[in-house]
Amino acid sequence: MGVLAAALMLSGCAGGGGLAGAWPFNRPAAGPVAQSAPPPPADPVLAFAARAQPGTQDRITLADGQPATARLVRAYNAASGRECREVAIVTSAGERARVICATPEGSWAETRMLLRGGGIPRP
Repeated sequence: MGVLAAALMLSGCAGGGGLAGAWPFNRPAAGPVAQSAPPPPADPVLAFAARAQPGTQDRITLADGQPATARLVRAYNAASGRECREVAIVTSAGERARVICATPEGSWAETRMLLRGGGIPRP
């Protein structure tokens, strides 16, 4: 090995200039990309589902202004692998179920029920 080649290798190892910055694998690794949390959902049922634990119940005002009671019936992982939550909504008109699932972006979205009659136990 020649003296010039040895000097170039040593200057690269010392990190004091030379060819060290020219090699792609000698570049500093990029830091973690800061990801902002998705904004809270505008739909009060989605917002409730995002923060609640099974058994949690809360008074909410629906998007149409109607008062309601929301209860998180259960949380589960769907066959798709997404986290889903079944929410019971009780209004003066009665009770109905909504299924809310996590999206790949980290937000929550309503999805349709796959079982006829929903998953809320009926007497």
